[in-house]
Amino acid sequence: MSSRLLQAALLSAVFISSPSWADAPPFVNASSQWQFALTPYIWLPSVDGSLRFSLPGNGEADASTGPYNYWQNLRFAAMLQGEARKGNWSIFADAIYLDFGNHSTSVQTKGSGVLERQSEGSGETSFKGGLFQLGGGYTIVQLPRVALDAVTGIRYLAVRSSLDATLQATIGAPGPNFNPEIHVSQNADIYDGFAGVRGRVSLTDDGRWYVPFYLDVGTGTSDFTWQAMSGIAYAMKWGDVTLVYRYLAFYGSSDQLVQSLRFKGPALSVTFRF
Repeated sequence: MSSRLLQAALLSAVFISSPSWADAPPFVNASSQWQFALTPYIWLPSVDGSLRFSLPGNGEADASTGPYNYWQNLRFAAMLQGEARKGNWSIFADAIYLDFGNHSTSVQTKGSGVLERQSEGSGETSFKGGLFQLGGGYTIVQLPRVALDAVTGIRYLAVRSSLDATLQATIGAPGPNFNPEIHVSQNADIYDGFAGVRGRVSLTDDGRWYVPFYLDVGTGTSDFTWQAMSGIAYAMKWGDVTLVYRYLAFYGSSDQLVQSLRFKGPALSVTFRF
């Protein structure tokens, strides 16, 4: 997916607005009127994982990606959440775009022409990723201090990564050493369905201070994906301020670019209700 399309997907979340999934379901309004909210946020994840690049001649190159230093490697980031709610029902969306620069990595190759034997080397990887989630929820628990939604939806991850590496290989045994170079760039589109719960537990009688939480698991293009979030939030008349820790992971099969990819770190959000 191109950067332009990723940014378009990001902007489309503006039109699917209301209380963010990270803030969890508000206590249901008995009037059953439409409620909306828009949540810009800052998530500072550490990004790490492993990638498997395809090489000419049916070869493979395994490389780690990250952990990226957010302040040194990040080139661009944009994040937005939104939701629409009526009574017990809700629709929510989340969009993220991250662009990291080069990061040093170790590389292993096998099965590619003169590199039929496993070779090792060092190099750099770069990573661009766009995440778009769209889902729906239904309130299944509504108590004076606890609210809980069952949620389901689809998660789309677009990944573009490149590898530039120099290998240390040997022809024959003992054979001469040589240092072939690898320059490869690949894209991956990952579509996963998910199901889970989100909710909030009020810490005070007036409900202003509360603990939001979220958990989902899923599969699809990935063999397995899961996401978890919790923290602390404060509610005001116009909206909420939330500080949470968020973890998101993808685990792919042996023939996919993304073998594993993990995003984890704190997130600060401001929800505007209308």
